[in-house]
Amino acid sequence: MIFLVVVAAKDPDKQLFKLLQCHGGRISLLNVRTLSAKLEGETPDLVFATGPRFPRLSCENAVLILRNGRELPVGPVNRHAIAILNSSDPRTLKQAASRHLPALTCGRLSSDTFTLSSLTLDSAVISLQRPVHTFDGSTVEPFELPAAFSFPPDPFCLLACAAIFCLLGKKNPLAGLSRWHLSL
Repeated sequence: MIFLVVVAAKDPDKQLFKLLQCHGGRISLLNVRTLSAKLEGETPDLVFATGPRFPRLSCENAVLILRNGRELPVGPVNRHAIAILNSSDPRTLKQAASRHLPALTCGRLSSDTFTLSSLTLDSAVISLQRPVHTFDGSTVEPFELPAAFSFPPDPFCLLACAAIFCLLGKKNPLAGLSRWHLSL
């Protein structure tokens, strides 16, 4: 079974965790705040790990949420890690490139992997601009997905959540939806 460890270096990503919970019961999710963890037995589909700056990251499949360059782990990162980057921070882009981290960019530029083709107070349209290869070996093709919400989420969190779900491949809870209803 393929599972992801999502690493956010700080607590303010509580909104990202809330968005990850909007999966319609299609995946299992574990939230941990720790410097290290070892999972044995049956594992969840997603492990959302937060903590102070991680010294190193060693797991089968990892997603690093990087809003700014200070959030990169200081030690080595496994070769199956993918960074989800805020494209509005050039320092983050440069640091991820210098560490040779594969990256999915999230932002408002047409060159970003994930972007919003529209955004209002109660809805958005998430757009995947190019194919994404997932951890299970499948490919998610470009799409546009309308999202509805009662409280507008942070745009980066919304896009990062969509990217994480897409990286789940065949277990992607957004697959087949005509509209993503978020209850925040």
